[in-house]
Amino acid sequence: MKQPELGKRIAELRKAKGLTQEELVEKCNLNVRTLQRIESGEVTPRSYTIKIIFAALDYTVSDPVNAISGRFSLTKSAIFRRSLQFYDYVIDIFNFKTFQMKKLMILSVLFLVASAFLVFLFNSSTKAQSRLAVLENFKSTSSTSKFVQWFNTGQIDSISFRYSENACYMPDQYSTLNDRKGIHEYFLQLYNRGLRFALTKSLSQVISDSIAIDRGIWSVNVNSITVATGTYLTHWQLHSGNWRIVNEMSKSDNLIVREENGQIPQ
Repeated sequence: MKQPELGKRIAELRKAKGLTQEELVEKCNLNVRTLQRIESGEVTPRSYTIKIIFAALDYTVSDPVNAISGRFSLTKSAIFRRSLQFYDYVIDIFNFKTFQMKKLMILSVLFLVASAFLVFLFNSSTKAQSRLAVLENFKSTSSTSKFVQWFNTGQIDSISFRYSENACYMPDQYSTLNDRKGIHEYFLQLYNRGLRFALTKSLSQVISDSIAIDRGIWSVNVNSITVATGTYLTHWQLHSGNWRIVNEMSKSDNLIVREENGQIPQ
């Protein structure tokens, strides 16, 4: 019991006994001021003091620790009895001398349920691992840092190999390119004209088990001077364990360097 309920309870018991505060403190060997502060709820007395006061008032306090212990013992006993009953029931199921068909049916159902649960766990784990592998594979293949490195060092073969054989590429201001060879020639001419990528950055990606959409931005330099910036939208597909670009669009915000007729030779 906590204050102020404790103080109120002591005061009620004292008055019920017809005792004044002075008479009660004589029995408890306390001073009046201490009792007054306890009854008013100003202080919380020690357990020893509480026991002395309640003893003087002939009030028996139940031991909460023992009560809890008793309840816990009853609970343990109930659990133990139920455990024994369950154990006896399980043992009886495997006793085929009685009710053979019924017990075989119960065991069959339990076996099927357990098997289905294990298959579910295995499939979930396998799918999660497969999904993780797909994501890691895509991140590695679609890395924009690799694209910048390959282009700026003239590794155009590595770039064009990211596209499928019949990929469709639509660069801004140029004719649509419909195969890997044409895409290779397009990037090669950009490189030979002195363009270098300063940045390609993915802004958002949507990835499924076999299809991915990547949207980002790019900028190109000539002699370390930015001459064009723009955006790209790339459609990837998973073919035989390898991610390939099947469709891509690129649009410039501004384009200073271009061919005179606005076309890249095919």
